[in-house]
Amino acid sequence: MHKPRYQQATLPNLTSASLPETALSIDARFQFAVNCGAQSAVVFFAEDQAITLHAHLPASLEYFLMRSQQGALALGMDFSESAKQCTDAFIAGYLGRIQQELRLMQPNQQQAASASHCAYH
Repeated sequence: MHKPRYQQATLPNLTSASLPETALSIDARFQFAVNCGAQSAVVFFAEDQAITLHAHLPASLEYFLMRSQQGALALGMDFSESAKQCTDAFIAGYLGRIQQELRLMQPNQQQAASASHCAYH
């Protein structure tokens, strides 16, 4: 794997769990979008269980992009130039945070080996 030409954004640890800081293949200029995506995923875990991930992610992304565009317009900036990168960064943060939770639920190696052994008998 080659070294990126830019500084990488990182997935923030937004909970009390000891989650490692994870470098993402996202330009650090879009760290704010990664943070917003990760925070949105944290909100998903607190939502009513009737709200699906399939519904939550696109709604969260749409809201983020709408607010980002409003902010850019207020600053006199053209948001269309960075909309794709912001979208990618938001999704990387959101899915990265979901992945962190899934990894926390993963059993340790010994438990996994024992469960695997029992599953075949």
